[in-house]
Amino acid sequence: MKKKFKSWVRKIGSAVLLAAVVSMLPAFSAKAVTASGAIAKGIDVSKHNGAVNWEQVAASGVQFVFIKAGSTNSGVDPQFAANITGAQAAGLKTGVYLYSYATTPEQAANEASLILQWIAPYTVNYPVVFDIEDKCHKGLSNQQLIDIINAFCVPIDAAGYHPMVYSNKNMFTQRMDNAGWDRWVAQYADSCETGNNVCFWQYSSKGRVNGIGGNVDLNYQYKDYSKLIIPEGFLEHNGNVRFYQNWRMQRGWVFYNDTRYYLDEAGNLVRGWFSDPSGTYYLSPADGSIARGQCQVDGADFYFTAEGVKTSGWVVLNEQKFFYDPANNGIMKREWLSDEKGNIYFFDRADGHMLTGAQVIDNAEFLFNAEGIRQQGWVSLENGTFYYDPATGAKVKGFFDDAKGRHYLAPDDGHMVTGPVTVDKQDYFFNAEGVMAVGVVDRGDGIFYYDPATGALVRNGTLEIDGAAYTTTPDGVLVKVEAPAPEGEAAPQEGQN
Repeated sequence: MKKKFKSWVRKIGSAVLLAAVVSMLPAFSAKAVTASGAIAKGIDVSKHNGAVNWEQVAASGVQFVFIKAGSTNSGVDPQFAANITGAQAAGLKTGVYLYSYATTPEQAANEASLILQWIAPYTVNYPVVFDIEDKCHKGLSNQQLIDIINAFCVPIDAAGYHPMVYSNKNMFTQRMDNAGWDRWVAQYADSCETGNNVCFWQYSSKGRVNGIGGNVDLNYQYKDYSKLIIPEGFLEHNGNVRFYQNWRMQRGWVFYNDTRYYLDEAGNLVRGWFSDPSGTYYLSPADGSIARGQCQVDGADFYFTAEGVKTSGWVVLNEQKFFYDPANNGIMKREWLSDEKGNIYFFDRADGHMLTGAQVIDNAEFLFNAEGIRQQGWVSLENGTFYYDPATGAKVKGFFDDAKGRHYLAPDDGHMVTGPVTVDKQDYFFNAEGVMAVGVVDRGDGIFYYDPATGALVRNGTLEIDGAAYTTTPDGVLVKVEAPAPEGEAAPQEGQN
């Protein structure tokens, strides 16, 4: 790509003659060559081509251009900025190249860093090229050349650009045949005979193109980069999917169409489970987008934040609480849960939401407070007082004994019964605290006697209480039996003391 000529116009020194000659030139000309399989034609330029009229170049049939960015010896090319902005304004596909003087991998890596700095402000939508043809490279071994090429191309590739190597036929065939990167070969012949990975062929250094005063390098393109480099979006490549922004292949996390995606070190779209220092994610098997919110994966339910990070613990959704079990890989909890404080919860078997209030589970009745904690022991509610077994949490019904005594819990809803009640044809009485009363009981509507052994009301009975005789009526009312008067004494009359 080094300038091998001086402008013939300058030799003549006549602007009038130049105008006359250029007007007679074809738009895009050089000697005839055989370019079987070529898909486009283009040029490469540097400061040696002077100021370029890029609109005329584009109108001449040129479809792409490679522009010299610079070298370590001379710095950035003086025409680089004007060339790249002008070429892109004219609608040409634009690649760039660096003329290399590197003799070590370290120097090549530095050259890669330089060109990345130079091109950063611009759009590059064709390959970034390593031009390795200087006399300083002649004394290097084949392996040294390969190492230098890799040292340049790897960071270019990592930056999202498409690397390519430029050299002449002999260098490729005799010194660098093992270079695995795309190749741009200079071979001034009737046809290209370089072999593997040839993507561009520079077939002439003496071409003429409208808009450029003097000779210019001419090239044919063989590889379709429209299928490799796109302005933005996803692109399938060799069975993988890649993502581009501003014509650069992306790696790592990208944000696109209101969601996130992850591309691995090779630029391939990641699907399925993925972890990095920021957390664990699930990427859709269909399109690679992150899972967010409550999602089911392989039959298990998980929860992911707005950033896609899998979370665990308590989550509130639509005013309902869910628990994603840290002890079980963050899977949504269903059924029973006991926490470190001994609190017990139950989560709906269908959708996993935490239950509150009165619930029937497996034919047993339970009560959960507003925080979802299962209640136990005595609980007072608006509709009564209830008892929940501390061992099972289930509501107790029927007779029940505690430290205070015997209780009766209604068989329909389990409320604690107070006052008189008939159970299995037996009559019982429970005080204001729900404790069964036995013995002599003043119910307010009379005095009754309840069997101390069973608690049942005694009817039609004869009793001795504290040495006195009593009977009970058919209704169970307790009546004291008066003792008969001693012989010779009249029984007390009504009104007598």
